[in-house]
Amino acid sequence: MSETGIFSLTQAQAMLPRLREQLSKANDELDSISIRIAAASEECEAAEEALVAVKTTSGDVADLALLREARGRYEASIDQLTSAKRDYLECFERWMIEITDGGVILRDIRSGLLDFPARKGKVEYFLCWRLGEKDIDFWHLENDGFQGRRPLAVLDEYF
Repeated sequence: MSETGIFSLTQAQAMLPRLREQLSKANDELDSISIRIAAASEECEAAEEALVAVKTTSGDVADLALLREARGRYEASIDQLTSAKRDYLECFERWMIEITDGGVILRDIRSGLLDFPARKGKVEYFLCWRLGEKDIDFWHLENDGFQGRRPLAVLDEYF
């Protein structure tokens, strides 16, 4: 990146191999944690159903033991779910910082959507790329976003 925080197409293209690798690793880690979240969520639901199903109408000591056991399972499942969600957020934040460290704007980590601030004359725009695309072939104005992407081939027609 240049000192002004503006990328040339060449500078942005040179970053793609590293960004591809980072985004791929980030998504692999996030997928792994998402599996943990899903499993913990299922266990939490099952533990809640088991807790609700415990009948304690008689006041029998055995009923109370079942209630304590069900409550303990439910509390443990909540702890597991909370831990998995915390891990996901920490992982996401770590990758977001690493990916954007060079001045790139991360729009969507899951699709690998990135913008590189660029300028032509006095007009600022974004070079736009996402994971799965070979090169940076698109650009858009600040308020146009992904839906307003245009091919780089027509960039000169707009300025």
